[in-house]
Amino acid sequence: MRLFYTLLAFLLLQLNLRAQVKLTGSVTDVSHHGLGYATLSLTDISTQKNYSTQADSAGKFGFDKLDKGDYRLKVTYAGFSNFETALTLNADTTLAIVLQQANNSLGLVMVTASKPVIENSQEKLIYNVSGNVTATGSDALTAIGKVPGIKVSGDEISIAGKGAVKVMLNDRIIQLAGTDLARFLKSISANQISRIELIKNPSAAYDAEGNAGLINITTKRSTKQGLSGNVQLNNKKWLHTPATVYGTSNWWMSDGSANINYNSNKWSAYANLNVAADHELEGFETDVYYPKQTWRQTDTGDYKMHSFNVVAGVDYKLSPKTTIGLSYLGGREVYVGSDNVNNPIYNSGGGLDSTLRTYATYHPIALSNSGNIHALIKFDTTGKKLLLNADYFNYYRTDRSNFESNTYSPVNQSIPTSNTRYYDTNKQNIKVFTFKADAEIPTSFAKIALGTKLSFINNYSNAFYYDKDANDNLTYNTNLSNEFRYIENTQAVYANISKEKNRWKYQLGLRAEYTETKGESITLNQTTPNNYLKLFPSVAISFQADTDNSFGFTFGRRINRPTFWNLNPFKSLYTAYSYGEGNPFLRPEYNTNFELSHTYKNVLTSAVFLNITDNGFNNVTISSADTNLVRTIPLNFIKTYRLGISENLALHPFPWFDNNNQVTFYHTDAHSGLDYIKSINGYGLYIATNNTLYFNADKTMAAAVNFWYQFPEVDHIGRSDRYYKLDAGLTAITLKKKLNIALNFNDIFRTSAQASTYTVNGIKTKFTNFQLNRFVQLSVAYRFGKETNTDNRDTGNEEERKRIH
Repeated sequence: MRLFYTLLAFLLLQLNLRAQVKLTGSVTDVSHHGLGYATLSLTDISTQKNYSTQADSAGKFGFDKLDKGDYRLKVTYAGFSNFETALTLNADTTLAIVLQQANNSLGLVMVTASKPVIENSQEKLIYNVSGNVTATGSDALTAIGKVPGIKVSGDEISIAGKGAVKVMLNDRIIQLAGTDLARFLKSISANQISRIELIKNPSAAYDAEGNAGLINITTKRSTKQGLSGNVQLNNKKWLHTPATVYGTSNWWMSDGSANINYNSNKWSAYANLNVAADHELEGFETDVYYPKQTWRQTDTGDYKMHSFNVVAGVDYKLSPKTTIGLSYLGGREVYVGSDNVNNPIYNSGGGLDSTLRTYATYHPIALSNSGNIHALIKFDTTGKKLLLNADYFNYYRTDRSNFESNTYSPVNQSIPTSNTRYYDTNKQNIKVFTFKADAEIPTSFAKIALGTKLSFINNYSNAFYYDKDANDNLTYNTNLSNEFRYIENTQAVYANISKEKNRWKYQLGLRAEYTETKGESITLNQTTPNNYLKLFPSVAISFQADTDNSFGFTFGRRINRPTFWNLNPFKSLYTAYSYGEGNPFLRPEYNTNFELSHTYKNVLTSAVFLNITDNGFNNVTISSADTNLVRTIPLNFIKTYRLGISENLALHPFPWFDNNNQVTFYHTDAHSGLDYIKSINGYGLYIATNNTLYFNADKTMAAAVNFWYQFPEVDHIGRSDRYYKLDAGLTAITLKKKLNIALNFNDIFRTSAQASTYTVNGIKTKFTNFQLNRFVQLSVAYRFGKETNTDNRDTGNEEERKRIH
């Protein structure tokens, strides 16, 4: 019997010695950006058996079913120094491998070929703009709309099935909203952009602003030694139906952009410049169905725009441990345009009762200036560091307008008593100061991040209206004119803990924000103060079950603050019978997001999500059957539950074909807190496919076809119709990979405009955004120096810069 136990013990010992283990981990650069498709080679020293694999698009890798023992690991990636290390594997092991850039530069095609257009992980979706055919030569707004799952409808940017998101530029939230945000993004050339990141569940280190996540636009910046950059020229022709509107078919846009980078041992400098001229249409239609009449209001804007913007910065290495620097973002936009509003009024029998026509001219001029001073201090080689930021942002916009409205009889005769004429000027001046400190402290237990932020906002705006008589004499209108000042101060602190153990990865964070606001209507002698303290937790947990399967869970709470303009109680006239106004009593809305996901081989990602919105606000158009007045005002009245599932499938079946597909199916239940607006619920479905085909081995000739389709869904308090978009493009790279020529067609069928129908106060209203964005564009770009990589750095005033209107 003793012999039996001895043999059994010996057998168990041998089995234990040969027990199999797993080696997993990630490959990143020094900025912790995943190096997708890095090559890893693992050699068993005792048997000389070799194992090879390739990291996924996010830089994650895994070796399965390894015998315990000693190994040698080698990692290679184009443009980076090789990494080699000895390992002893006695249990499941996770590595975080950081590669250093090589001094020598490899060819452009090798680097581009190793990076796919779309990289999807649990934390974020990365859209590499420079690798996308249909984004070449476009602008930032168009490029955002090409990211799978992101919808650009009118002046709202949202995630399919999840709601609106905030937009950042180089980690700073753009403090613009609505039309101003759209126009600003159009002034940025896609040539200036390296990638667009959709941050799905921002940690506590990020500002809490943003419903369903954050979009971060990273501009190009080289980390190579010496001088490099590129220049690009684009010409766009809008394709309207009909082609001739207001007697002209001259609808076009031309822009030029350039970026330049210089790096030495201690200095790093960069600058991006974009200049654009544009002539295009903007417009929408509002149909109001009164009990006895139907009002069909079309508003078409004819606008010419000239703009330029500059992004520049410089960093200096004081020592191997300390870097200081400054950056600047600024620009000027000038619009000259007119709105033509045609509003026929039909009786219940379908006959024409009268027509209301309004013509208004606009001359907005917007100036933006943003400066940042920063310092990065590394205390030791363990990763302890402190990042300090001081930011200043100023947005200054002026506008002047002439407004005239007339009513015409069914036989098109003017009714003199209906003439309404105004002249108005308005101004908005916003100043934002922010101070931010972020510390990272690696410990044996976990990596700890701590930080604080102070934000001070001062906003002044006015609108002065004058009645204009037949001789153009002006009389000040006290009922419409308004002056408004808004002050907001926010103090925030956060703590974030991240840890990796075996096959588990954890991230837990908590952010606290105390906000003091005061809105003062100088004209109405009315002051509205508000103070609140809110907590914003975030959780991200992932489990690598094996080489092929991983699971994740995320939870986060976020805030969506009203724009400064929405808080201003002044009136903005659309016609003699319709106007919009702000609401100084508007409060923030709060969003709670849950998601459970599964990823198989980084090919198929499945997720179940739940989004809850409390105290939600939205513009409400209130029509009165007695007076025919139409008033639009933002109100807090919605509580929304959205439950859905999403599938993302990334395929590379052939070396010459890349394919990415997404499907999101969801149910929305929106509860109204107002008795004159009914609650609503319903299903929604979004599908998208992005396809790139390469015609030669070095991928210098390519074509792309992208398509998405949004089925009818619940939109706030209404229902939207179906809408969809098809894009196609061709590109060719020549002259030793220096010259890039691209031809793109955007919104080929002109079907990407959203239309929503809702009922308020018993009156049905349908709003249709024309969104005239069908165009053909030719782009020519020339690259000089070494290839362009990116190196982004966090700055301090991310949240505030989003909320200007």
